[in-house]
Amino acid sequence: MLRNEADMAVLLETSVQVEDMNSGKLQATAVIRKSSIAFVEQIFALYAARRPLVLVSGADQVADLPGIDIDRCINPGDQTGWFDAQHPVILDDLPAQVTYTSGTEGQPKGILLTYRNLGYTTERIIDVMQMTAEVREYVGVPATFSFGMARYRAVSAVGGRAYMPPRGFDPMELARMLAAGEINALSAVPTLLRILLADPTLIGAAGKMLKWMEIGSQAMTADEKRRIREMFPNARIVQHYGLTEASRSTFLIISDAPDAMLDSVGSPVGQGEVQISADNRIRIRGPQVARSRIDVQGLHDLTDAEGWLQTNDLGHMKHGYLFFDGRADDLINCGGQKVVPDQLEERIRARLKAGTQLAVAKVPDAQRGDGILVALAGASGDTARVKQAATAVLAEMGISAGSALHVMAIDTLPVTATGKVQRRVLAEQFALRKVTAPPSSAKGEITDVRSLFQHDFAGQDVSPEDTFETLGGDSLHYIQFSLSYEARFGPLPDAWEKLSVAQLQDHAKGSGISTWRSLESVTLTRAFFIICIVALHTEAFVYSSNWGAAYFLVMLAGYSVARFQLPEILRSGSTRTLWGTVRYVAIPTILMGVFLELVTRKFELPSLLLVSNYVDPNTIRGYTFYFIEFYIQILVLAALLFSFAPVRRAFQARPMVSAVAFFFATAALDYGIEQVWNGDYNYDRPGITAGASRSAWSSPRPATCPRASLPWPWP
Repeated sequence: MLRNEADMAVLLETSVQVEDMNSGKLQATAVIRKSSIAFVEQIFALYAARRPLVLVSGADQVADLPGIDIDRCINPGDQTGWFDAQHPVILDDLPAQVTYTSGTEGQPKGILLTYRNLGYTTERIIDVMQMTAEVREYVGVPATFSFGMARYRAVSAVGGRAYMPPRGFDPMELARMLAAGEINALSAVPTLLRILLADPTLIGAAGKMLKWMEIGSQAMTADEKRRIREMFPNARIVQHYGLTEASRSTFLIISDAPDAMLDSVGSPVGQGEVQISADNRIRIRGPQVARSRIDVQGLHDLTDAEGWLQTNDLGHMKHGYLFFDGRADDLINCGGQKVVPDQLEERIRARLKAGTQLAVAKVPDAQRGDGILVALAGASGDTARVKQAATAVLAEMGISAGSALHVMAIDTLPVTATGKVQRRVLAEQFALRKVTAPPSSAKGEITDVRSLFQHDFAGQDVSPEDTFETLGGDSLHYIQFSLSYEARFGPLPDAWEKLSVAQLQDHAKGSGISTWRSLESVTLTRAFFIICIVALHTEAFVYSSNWGAAYFLVMLAGYSVARFQLPEILRSGSTRTLWGTVRYVAIPTILMGVFLELVTRKFELPSLLLVSNYVDPNTIRGYTFYFIEFYIQILVLAALLFSFAPVRRAFQARPMVSAVAFFFATAALDYGIEQVWNGDYNYDRPGITAGASRSAWSSPRPATCPRASLPWPWP
């Protein structure tokens, strides 16, 4: 129903965004989609200014938005890492954002969301998840997705911190940050969680560290939900169901739900309501429901007179829980990205010769929820060209379907009496072919790199010249393939996704499979000096009168900081990772010191303050952990040094020059101190200086030198 001109004028006028009421268009600002911290900051800035916004894929899209006038197009910068700005929930009933979706008529439609829609949804998820300011969330969903941006709104509203991974969802990074206590929350779609379920050892015991998780976008089986609950036993896990027009309309608390209800998508909370229509479609009502859509003709009602939104989703209710029974239409949800079959068909046909008969249908996909099937009638020899065209069209739409894209040649397209394509019949035919087709190579039968490609890109002809990119691999497939390759053939080379199958095979052969394994020279060196220290203490042999091996271990500690923590500091602009290490090392050391002093009745404050290395060892009656004290003091010095932005910029721009300058500066300082203070046993002088000067040796290596390794026999 089209709103009358008076209603439309009132809505737009109250937002103070109309420059020309005769035009009847909403005035807004465009923001180019970019998964970056700058993108999130721009969104919040526009919210604070009460300026309606619309997300676009590029500046060229601005002129094609119906029903809206764009005053400017913002292109955010590139930056990832932590977002910790705090922004209150806004509940004004004013236009906040226009989200454009694809309609079945091929004309894009904009859903007009108000601050009340967004704010109410934010408050509900905070309440349901019981979020607090302690939340440190790994946001596994891009900020350009409505689900991803909603997580930044919720975390920001409670005063928490949200982490944007630089390479997108990375299971190894997630596991490391969980184990280190850097994060305690996760937001992800089922497609990403299935990667973790495929190999539970990736998370392992670190799963106990998670406190909060939200799952959205796609359906999950009850078994998958149970396994996620087992993987993260201490987390409050919430799954939501909703649409762009009615976000988070139901919630299922997976961590508390009875097994019989795990197949559901939960129940409504607060003022939200859900009911089933006479034709089994889901209807939604509540403050989270958008009231209008916008197009060239103006604003149109999305809800009926009673405020109900009729969806195209089928469902049923049981004991107050909503069960999702699929979509009433043929919309494809591939990894959370919506594809309208009719539009995809038209764009593919435009790239092929006239008269080509094809149809698009959705088929099940274990990773992405829905796969995309392109059925080609007649010419089976054209399947390769059709797949190439479909891949190109999907790429233009911002979708990398990868192995979820299938092309099937059939004799004729199944149609109804009125000539409408029967898409469900196509999906059934495809499923039947998969059942009757010869089985693909089993995991245990993978003997070389090409067979691994054939296994992971089932149904495609893989030639020695093909690469991961030419076969249509996407970011999700990138993670799966890299884990599978490295489990069989060893570490992948840099930029491996651009190397051909033959080149990767040569690399695998060069790596060699034998009883000799790669051992980093740093690990071997560390082992050698530890042996030296133990030997000196046991008087097995005396190699030095001034404990030289301990100095080398301090140097290797500096190397570890430069290799594993410095890149994160330079990328994120924060030294939080160093302070975290200080905390995790210092607290157990202090506790052990307290215990030993209580047992021995020898109470000494310098040891508890971790500064006993400044005290003459002959005056210390109890125990001292001088080596750990050196290590902690080095970390504190490094944290203070890199807390200055000019220092970080220098190391980022010219790592080798900066590292060499740092080394000579600390060496000169070390020499000067030696002229004034006694250096015996590292007391009466800052032990920090000795360790810091030696750690400078390793500072440039992570950025400029290849990793050194030695062959080492393992039993």
